[in-house]
Amino acid sequence: MKSEFYDKKKRAHIYRSIYTYKIVTLCVILALNFILAGFFFKNVDLYYIYSDSLAPYYTIVGLRLTIFIASIIIDIYILKRTASIEKRLSTLAFLDKLTGLPNRYSCDLLIQGYNDSPKLKNLGFILMQLNNLKDINSGSGHKYGNNLIAEFSGILEDVGNDYGYIGRNGGNEFIVLLEDCDNTKIDMFLMDLTKRIHGYNELYVGVPMEVSYSKVLNSLEHMDKITDVISLGYRRIHEIPQILS
Repeated sequence: MKSEFYDKKKRAHIYRSIYTYKIVTLCVILALNFILAGFFFKNVDLYYIYSDSLAPYYTIVGLRLTIFIASIIIDIYILKRTASIEKRLSTLAFLDKLTGLPNRYSCDLLIQGYNDSPKLKNLGFILMQLNNLKDINSGSGHKYGNNLIAEFSGILEDVGNDYGYIGRNGGNEFIVLLEDCDNTKIDMFLMDLTKRIHGYNELYVGVPMEVSYSKVLNSLEHMDKITDVISLGYRRIHEIPQILS
């Protein structure tokens, strides 16, 4: 995951360098042409006196100006395309390709931000997994497994955006971080998510969505490190997983 991120980051840096180069080049060329135009108007009387001998020179200058205007139009197009590509690459570096959710790197950045934050005191953490994903992958193929991941991610994001931060922490791991969280807030989130999953399972003809989870309320645990909160969530989902029902 990290090598993929750094590859995208490197390409984004290259496009940013090209963008900067184009801007600087345009400014230099524009300045030179203004200087050239200034000399022309300053010596316009000489042009009329020596018009025959200077005609080829000014023809070349006119051609240069024409090419310059055309190059500005082309460069503006290239700059817009470069900025668009750079923005897309930078975005892709932080998003999971399959689900569009923040990826593991993005999750790590956010989690690290709680190390010295007063928000850690009342932070809620939920870790989720699709219980039947392994069976679907082995029985029906990864195509169907990926489809289930994508469907669940869409539901999780739709519900979770009203509560806190949602991310896919790689593979079959989905995390939810809720700030200023108490029992009421975390239970309301789980209730809303359960309703959506039930609705999906009732409408969708095929493999049902089965979700297990663990939750940690730091207002009850009083942990000083975010890594301890995360570790407790992982330990609970392996030892005493709860089922959305």
